[in-house]
Formats: sequence, structure tokens, C-alpha cells
Amino acid sequence: MVPGCRRALGPGVCADSLARGVWELVASGLGFAMSLLSLLILVFVLSGVTMLVTALAHVFAPRNRIYDDVGRKLRGSKLWTRVFGNMLFSSALVFAMVYALHGWLFTKEPTSVLTATWHVVAIMLLYDFLYYLMHRFAFHEFTALKRVHAVHHAVRHPTAPDSLYLHPLETFLGLALLIVCTWILGPVGFGTFAIVFGIYSLLNILVHAGVAFDVLGLRALGYMAIKHDKHHNSMRGGNFASITPIWDRLFGTAE
Repeated sequence: MVPGCRRALGPGVCADSLARGVWELVASGLGFAMSLLSLLILVFVLSGVTMLVTALAHVFAPRNRIYDDVGRKLRGSKLWTRVFGNMLFSSALVFAMVYALHGWLFTKEPTSVLTATWHVVAIMLLYDFLYYLMHRFAFHEFTALKRVHAVHHAVRHPTAPDSLYLHPLETFLGLALLIVCTWILGPVGFGTFAIVFGIYSLLNILVHAGVAFDVLGLRALGYMAIKHDKHHNSMRGGNFASITPIWDRLFGTAE
């Protein structure tokens, strides 16, 4: 008999304690899922708004278009089926990855602003460097992945929605790389990961926006968009970095 136990399942096993332990485990999992889900939904909403605003800017600010692709062939259902399909796939994939690996990625301990800032900067720089290598060598040199990446390069002069015109394997590899970088430098807080994922998502949209504004604060984004537009012109070009121009300049692949 277990002291203070009203329902015993066997010698030394209390049903009350077991039920309480299971409930605490479920409640903890639900709390994690809901807090992380709310942050990811916020990032998805901000990404959707950014995509809408930049797409409208491309339509209603023709002077700021990087290239006026009048004869564009990729449009209609062929474009939007892949864009919306990839939107759903990437959203589900992000939540599945972070939930399945949360024990390795996240800490429940409070973190200082300084620590969170360090994590954000370090993760983004590591991701940018490793993505540069993956983009340059795997997607542009390795035959099998070159065919995968060619789907994205079917867009010669991208606009914001084209940031999601990808082969599913490329989507998976890009997100997996971000998760790996978080794991290497983590564990991190939920908020820190939300900022990292937000920067990753928003910059991916903005470098594909197809517009460049000569306004203080937006020039750097316009510069990266111009460089990435040039990258899309050919599978043989440079400008492989996606967040900063550091690695293209360092390794001589800037155009």
C-alpha cells in the first residue's frame, strides 16, 4: 500500500500519482505547443502581409521595378498551385520540425536580451554561410539537386510570390538547415527562435520582391533584391548568399 493513495494499481504503484504525472506531462506539452504555435502564426501573418505589400508595390510602383518582365510565361494556375502548395507544406514542416525536436532546440529558462541577441545574430550568420555553400555547390553543381533548384530558376525575374515557387525538397533542405543552425548554437528561447524564423521568412520574400526603393533604410534590401534578380537570370551566375553579401564578396562570387 502506498501511503496517502486512494487507488493503488499494484505494489508501490498509485493510480492518483500516475494520473497526475500524465496530466502534467500533457499540460506541459500543450503549453509548449500553444505558445510556440502562437509565435509561429504571428510570423506567418507578418510574412503574408509583407508578401502582399511588396507584390502591390511591384504592381503600383513601376518606377521601382528591378525588371519589367512583360513577356513573363510563368503565371496562372501553374504558378499559384505550387506557391500555395509550398506555403502549406512549409508551414506544416516548420511546426512538425520544431515540435519533434523541441527538447534539443529550446530552453524554458529565461534568457537575457544580450543572450537572445547573440543567438539571433550567430544563428543567422551561420545559416547564411552554410546556405551560401549549399546554394553554390549543392544546388548549382551537384546534378540531382541542380535539377531540383532549376524549378526555382524557372522564374527569371522574381516577385514576392515567387519566393515560394520551389521544389518541395529545396523547401525541406532550407528549413532543415535553419533548424540545424539553431540546434548547433542553442538551446534558445521560443521568442528568440520566432525572431530568427521571422528574419529568415521576411528576407526570403524581400530579396525576391523585384522592387528596389532608393530610400534610407530600404536601400540595403533593394541592393540584395537587385543582386538576387541577377542571380535568377542564369544557373551559371553568382550572388549565392541570401541574407548578406558578405560571403559572395569574400569568395569572389559577387556580380
